[in-house]
This record gives sequence, C-alpha cells and structure tokens, in this order.
Amino acid sequence: MSRTYLITGAASGIGKATATRLKEQGNTVIDADLKDTDIVADLATPMAGRNWSGAQAS
Repeated sequence: MSRTYLITGAASGIGKATATRLKEQGNTVIDADLKDTDIVADLATPMAGRNWSGAQAS
C-alpha cells in the first residue's frame, strides 16, 4: 500500500536518504527544507506556513 509522507530536512543527510528510500518503495514524498525541495520554509519562524499555498509531490 502506497502512502504519502512529508519529510522535513529532505535536502541532505538522513532526511534525503529517508525521502529517497520511501520514493524507491513507491510512496509519495513531499520534501521540505530550507532550500532545494518541494516546500522551502523555515518552520521555526513565527510566520512559517501562513502564506504557504501548497506543494507538488515529487
């Protein structure tokens, strides 16, 4: 059964490896990080997500 995952920190390291593995297994993955991903945001800021309009899953 395919699932949809949101992976934070997906631009590098463990987050990237996790996203890659889940995609290889046939899952839908939405990548989030500070740069170079589907969702680019600093979730630690007070305004994070207030103007977010969505993302395309890769």
